[in-house]
Amino acid sequence: MKADNNHSKLDRSLKDRHIQFLALGGVIGVGLFYGASEAVRLAGPGIIVAYIIAGIIVAIVMRSLGEMTVEKPIAGSFSSYAHEFLGPRMGFITGGMWWFFWVATVMSELAAIGKLIQFWYPNFPAWIPGLVALALFTLCNLMVVKVFGEIEFIFAILKVMTIIGFMIFGALMILTGVFNDGKVVGLTNLWAHGGFLPFGWVGVISVISLVIQGYSGIETLAVEAGESEEPSKSLPKAFRTVTFRISFFYIGSILIMLAAYPWNELLNAGESPYILIFMKAGIPLVATVMNLLIIFSALSSCNTGVYGASRILYSMAEDKNMPAPLTKINKNKIPYLATYATAAAMSIGTIITYLSPDYVYIWITSASAFASLFTWIVILVLELLFRSKMEKSGVKLQYPMPLWPVLPILGIIMLVGALAAIVYSPLTRVSVFSGIGWLVILLVYYQLKLAPRYNNEPTEMQKGA
Repeated sequence: MKADNNHSKLDRSLKDRHIQFLALGGVIGVGLFYGASEAVRLAGPGIIVAYIIAGIIVAIVMRSLGEMTVEKPIAGSFSSYAHEFLGPRMGFITGGMWWFFWVATVMSELAAIGKLIQFWYPNFPAWIPGLVALALFTLCNLMVVKVFGEIEFIFAILKVMTIIGFMIFGALMILTGVFNDGKVVGLTNLWAHGGFLPFGWVGVISVISLVIQGYSGIETLAVEAGESEEPSKSLPKAFRTVTFRISFFYIGSILIMLAAYPWNELLNAGESPYILIFMKAGIPLVATVMNLLIIFSALSSCNTGVYGASRILYSMAEDKNMPAPLTKINKNKIPYLATYATAAAMSIGTIITYLSPDYVYIWITSASAFASLFTWIVILVLELLFRSKMEKSGVKLQYPMPLWPVLPILGIIMLVGALAAIVYSPLTRVSVFSGIGWLVILLVYYQLKLAPRYNNEPTEMQKGA
C-alpha cells in the first residue's frame, strides 16, 4: 500500500535525523521533569512500576502503528486509517480526540512554563510566559516545515543531553558519593522511607494517568510521516528506536532520581525534583541551568504539539470532516488556518492558568490522559483489522508486527486496565469525565454536520464482507 495522493500538498522535506529526534522531542517535556513531583508524592518509589508498565504499553502501540505507517505514510495517520477501516464516524472521532489530547497537553505545558519561571521570579504572573511561548511557537509552525524540523532537532538534542547529564550526576552520587560528602548512597533510598510501595498499589494506580500522559505524544511520529522526505527508509528505523530510547530515559532517570535522594524530601510544591536534587547537593548554578533546560523542553513539546494537532486538523478538513478553509496552506506549504485554530484553542490554557495557577497543571494533565488512551486503543484495533486485510490480500508487509495477534490483543487488555485505574482514582477521575464530555461533543457534531453525507457510504470492512 503506497502513500495516498491525499494530503500531498504538504512539503515532504523532513529528513531522517529530523524524524528520529522529533518523536523524542515531542514526548520529553515537563511531564517528566515537572510532573514527576506530583507523581512521586502520590506513589513514592512505586512510580517506577507505573513507568515500566506504561513503557510496555507504548512499545506495543508504537510497533503496531509502525506497521501501518510504513505501508501508508500520510499526515492523517491513524485518523485516516480509522476512517478507512472503521468508517467516517470513527475516523472523525479519533482525529478529534487526538487533537483534544494535544490541546490539553500544550495547555499543561504552558502552565508549567509559568511555574518554572517563578523559580527565578516567584511573584511573576504564571500566565504571561505561557502566552508569550504560545505566540512564539505558533510563528515557528508557520515557517517551512524543514525549519521547524531543524529547531526541534536542536531542542531534542538539548533535552537528551539534559537527561544524560542528570543520569551521570545521579549515578556518581549513588556509586561513588561524589556531591554527597563522599558517602556512597547506593539503592537504599528506594525502600528506606516507608518501603518501595509506601502507599501500596493504590499509589501506583493513582499515578497511571500522569505516567501515561508523560509517554503520550510519541505517536506524533506517524503524523510526521506525511512530511517525511524518505518515509520508507526513515520510519522503520524511527519506530524501532524511539520507544526504547524514551523508556530508557524515563525509567532510567526516575530510578536514579529516587535512588540518589529520599523521595519524601523531593516534594516541594511547584518545583521539579530534578532541580531540587541539585539544590540539595549544594550546586545552585547547575539547578539554574537545569531549570532553563526544562523550560526549553516545555517549549519544544509545545512546538511539537502545535505541529501534530494542526496536521490532524488539516487532515480532517481534507477528508471533509472539518470546515474547508482549514485545508488552506501558505507559501511555505503549511496549513496556516489549522495552525491558527489550534493555537487559539490552546490559548484557553493561559486563561485557566490566570484563574488557578497552582492547580492547573494536574487538572489539564489528567484531562489529556483519557484522549491518549482512547487513541492508543483505536490504533491497536486498527492494526488487527489492517493486518487481517493484508494477509487476506497476500500483501508482504515491509515492517510486520511480531507475535501477531498476541501483542496487540495484550496491549488492548493493558490499556483497558489503565483506563480502569484512572477511573478508580478520585484524583484522576476528572480525565474520564472531561474526555467523555469531549467525545459527546464530537458525536453530536458528527451527527448534525457529517452523518447525512456518510450514511450511504460503506466502510472497508463492509466492502470486504
